[in-house]
Amino acid sequence: MNKTWPKPIVQSLPDQVAQTILQRIATGELRPGNRLPAQRELAESMGVGLSVIREAVQRLEALNVVEASHGSGTVIRPFRWMPLIYDPTLFVLAMQRIGVRDLWETRRLLEGQVTRLAVERATPVNLKQMRDVLERADPLPKDYEASQVLNREFHLALARSTQNAVLEDLVAPLLEIHTDGVAHRFTREHCRLTWQAHQAIYDAVAARDSAAAESAIAAHFEVGPIALAEVEARTREIAASRRRKRART
Repeated sequence: MNKTWPKPIVQSLPDQVAQTILQRIATGELRPGNRLPAQRELAESMGVGLSVIREAVQRLEALNVVEASHGSGTVIRPFRWMPLIYDPTLFVLAMQRIGVRDLWETRRLLEGQVTRLAVERATPVNLKQMRDVLERADPLPKDYEASQVLNREFHLALARSTQNAVLEDLVAPLLEIHTDGVAHRFTREHCRLTWQAHQAIYDAVAARDSAAAESAIAAHFEVGPIALAEVEARTREIAASRRRKRART
């Protein structure tokens, strides 16, 4: 085994340019169907060489974020969820362009299946991993960030208990979903209800009780500072704010 590890490197200029373009798409300044400025214009505006712009565009093409064609320029493609599985750097883009509600709803559907399989397949090792997280959540985490760290560990342990690596990989990026302002709405009662729901999920899986597991996972998505109903309300609020902003411009 080669014991020499590569040295960390600073993000390259093409990567920085690509990230800048992604941020413009994420904020809605660039939308699907819009064209990027000409590459020479971008190079002059950003103060980099034309080759840097070309490489950045090629990277975005490989991620299916843009489509470049001779004579037509570089066009923003409709953004889809699947690239996130392969490139987590696109997560912020998906959060803005797809919407929190769709991602949250997808997680709810996936975790319903995860919980059903966990009831059938969880091993003593899997149960211990979930139990260990529950023990670390007692006493309750003091803030939203600490609770989210443990929440992610619990749900990854639950996904792992399906013995299905694809499901685990699908769930993992969805566990990174955060919505603006959620941390400020975090309360001790929210925290108590959230971890009570986690305990109910564990109890159902340990008892091999499918009906109880389905009820527990459904309840989990209706409690806490990021309950599905609140996500939907927040999504409507953001959409209305964007409409007002566009109307003023």
